[in-house]
Amino acid sequence: MSSKPLPQPSTRPSTSGNADVGTGIVVVDDVLPHNEQQEIHRFLTSGNWSYGWRSNKEADAQRFWHRHFAGVVDSSELQGDSKQHSADCADELKATAPLLHSFWQRLQMKIFQGHVLSRCYANALPYGTEGGTHTDSPIPGDCTAVYYPHDTWHPDWGGETIIFNQDRSDILAAVYPKPNRLLVFPGFVNHVARGVSKSCPQMRITLMFKTTKSTN
Repeated sequence: MSSKPLPQPSTRPSTSGNADVGTGIVVVDDVLPHNEQQEIHRFLTSGNWSYGWRSNKEADAQRFWHRHFAGVVDSSELQGDSKQHSADCADELKATAPLLHSFWQRLQMKIFQGHVLSRCYANALPYGTEGGTHTDSPIPGDCTAVYYPHDTWHPDWGGETIIFNQDRSDILAAVYPKPNRLLVFPGFVNHVARGVSKSCPQMRITLMFKTTKSTN
C-alpha cells in the first residue's frame, strides 16, 4: 500500500450526483419521490433494531441502535485481496429489504455507475448519544452514501454529519440532515455523526449504502 497521503475531497460539497463520487463530497437533495421517502421512513422506524453498535473500536466509543440489511458487518471478516472486498451484496439486500434494494438500484443507475454494493445498514442515535470520528475504508474508490429519511427536521435539533480533513484538525463540511437528502463521500474521509439536541423529539436515523468499484 502506498505511503503517500490520501487526496483530500473537495471542501465545497457538490449539489449534484454528476460529480466524481470517488473523490468529492456530493450532496443530492430530493433524491426520492415523497411517497417513496415516506415508505422508507416507515420501514426504518417500524423494524427491529439492535443496540450496541459503535462508530469505531475505541474503548470509550458510545453505543447506539443499528440495523444490518446486507453485506459484511466487520471489515476484519474480509479475506484475501481487495477483489474479495468487491463482493456485491445487492442480491442479499433484495432478499432482506426489497424496498431498500429498489432505492439502491436507483442510486446505482444515477450516481454509482461502475460501483457495486458492499454493505447496507441503518443507524439510530437518540438524545445523549454521539457518534465517533472514523473512516469507512482505505481503499481508493470506495464510497459511503448517507440518506436522511425523516419527514421533517428542525435546525435546533442538531444531528449534522461533520466531515474533517485528513489529520482531523479542521472541518471541511457540516451537512445538515435535511429530509430526503443524500450525502456521498469517499470512504477514506474522516467523519462523525453529531448527536441530537435535547429539544429533538426523535432519534436521528440514517440509512447507509457502502460501495466499491466493480472489478468486472
